[in-house]
Amino acid sequence: MLPSATKQSAVTVRAVLIGVLLIPINCFWHIQMTLVWLMNFPAILTLLFNVIFILSILVLINQFLKRYIPKIALQQGELLTIYIMLCMSTALSGYDMMQCLISLIGTGTWYATVENEWIELFGHYLPNWLVIKDHAILAPFYEGGTTFYLTKYVQAWLVPTICWTVFIIILIWVMLCINVLLRKQWIENERLAYPIVELPFNMTNEGERSIFSNRMVWVGFAMSGGIGLLNGISYLYPFVPNIPIWITSVNRLVTTKPWNAIFSMNVTLYPFVIGLGFLMPLSLAFSYWFFYFFWQMQRIVGSQWGLLGLPGFPYPMAQVRGVWVGLLLFAIWGGRQHLLQVLRKSLTGRGVDDSTEPMKYRNAILGICIGMSAILGFCCLFGVSLWFAFSFFAIYFALSTIITRIRAELGPPAHDMYGAGPDYILTTFLGVRRIGPQNLAIMTLFYWLNRESYRAHPMPHQLEGFKLANRIGMPTNRLIITILIAAVLGSISCFWSILHVGYKLGMESKLYRTTWFAREGYSILASRFTQPADVSYVDPLFMGIGFVFTIIVMLFRSKFLWWPLHPVGYAVSGWWIIGRLWFPLLISTVLKWLILRFGGVKSYRNLVPFFQGLILGDFIVGSSWSILGILLGRPTYVFWGG
Repeated sequence: MLPSATKQSAVTVRAVLIGVLLIPINCFWHIQMTLVWLMNFPAILTLLFNVIFILSILVLINQFLKRYIPKIALQQGELLTIYIMLCMSTALSGYDMMQCLISLIGTGTWYATVENEWIELFGHYLPNWLVIKDHAILAPFYEGGTTFYLTKYVQAWLVPTICWTVFIIILIWVMLCINVLLRKQWIENERLAYPIVELPFNMTNEGERSIFSNRMVWVGFAMSGGIGLLNGISYLYPFVPNIPIWITSVNRLVTTKPWNAIFSMNVTLYPFVIGLGFLMPLSLAFSYWFFYFFWQMQRIVGSQWGLLGLPGFPYPMAQVRGVWVGLLLFAIWGGRQHLLQVLRKSLTGRGVDDSTEPMKYRNAILGICIGMSAILGFCCLFGVSLWFAFSFFAIYFALSTIITRIRAELGPPAHDMYGAGPDYILTTFLGVRRIGPQNLAIMTLFYWLNRESYRAHPMPHQLEGFKLANRIGMPTNRLIITILIAAVLGSISCFWSILHVGYKLGMESKLYRTTWFAREGYSILASRFTQPADVSYVDPLFMGIGFVFTIIVMLFRSKFLWWPLHPVGYAVSGWWIIGRLWFPLLISTVLKWLILRFGGVKSYRNLVPFFQGLILGDFIVGSSWSILGILLGRPTYVFWGG
């Protein structure tokens, strides 16, 4: 039975206003960290350390208010409302999402040369409403040395900013409607773990339930925070000894065949990853690093047998596409009764009760239809074929749904599904010629949705917000409006933050890293124009292998209770980012197994606050170093890098 809504669990106007005030500040800090100083990359992670830092400050201020001015102190629901808003805006302004989008707006023109022939190849396919082609506007943006706040610059960027912001809001709306249909099944019926929400929920608990009243939290905080403090001082004053977090790169140590086929293997000791790994379900944490070794084994065996002569072997991108399709089908099959009830309720008005849902199921389905129609209209307005636009976004929302499921079930520190998006799937199965030049060009403008934005994806944060609301009995209808407000302000704040520092410092001189992604997207587009690939048969083969592998593993998991492996680990461990996480996850998995084996569930629960303290110490001290670096105008200690 759900807890009843109370004043303590309401979405209030003042909480939304505080979130509105904090979003531009948070976004500016985010851009300074990731682009200007290259210090930390919060949106690559699933638990956003910048938001946890801000939440900890709010909790500290709130404790003061409760003691001296209790009438104006914030309640738990208000703190979580602010947290959800900041998560949504941070995800949008992430390294892989809008930072890439804003760079895409000018890169196609600015980096066009006589040699690459970009203007001749695809310049006329890029709509003037969505990109900027005037070199007089782009030159100061890429070179810096001026200010954005001149009428000609503001006017030039106004139309693309409005167009893309409207598109982003529609995208967020469709995701919300999908999450409404899935919320009850994944939160109440299946009771998925949602490890990511444990820390913010416990941070905002009051009285004796607050983790800050637990000594073990402070022991963990002192340990990880002490390491961060010492390493930060050592960074500024090298004569001070440090405690290395990055131990070594295995790739540098093994240079002989077949071991040199190992991809992105590093030995690290990130305290926050150890903490997050301890909160993950044991079998899923084991699957995460086990399948990482399985991927490496494929590369080593492929090198030994000479299979690396096949370009791309073992085709991790293709296999991951097959894995997520299999996971999606299993998720649909597992929730088929709920989905049928949702459909019946929408058509007949009878059946499952949806009075406590964020919106009525009928309205959610209607919202998906209206949102998709708006997205298709947006695409068709700029010359995209209706069938192609529908295929692209049907695949995109399907992938978004399964990423949301992975986060809800596994809660990994990070997930990387590079190359698993609709652009690769469509070009693989249809070939470039069938898609056509106009479709290809507009698809490149969606490269910010395709590349690695599955790391900084807003849809999981929405469902995690619904989970937090469910735990305290917060009405979720207002939460939808709150998320949409955060998305609007987050989009505008991201545009403002990047344009502000771009015209001041220059994208090429100081913010060059985000232009890599945009240039990569346009380079791929140019290669598709000059060397149009036909239908691929190797990629679908390995996609089929990934699909069959997923079905087999899931069948084993459903038949045998002792089976420890879950294919979600296979889906998120095939690319480079797991190479920085596997060792601390291995440590936390072994520790958790030993504690459960010899101490039992009670010992595990008693030690959870210690591992949450590890996360907090790493996040708060690491965030503090980044703020100090921005204020001092110099690089400082990076506790987590992308």
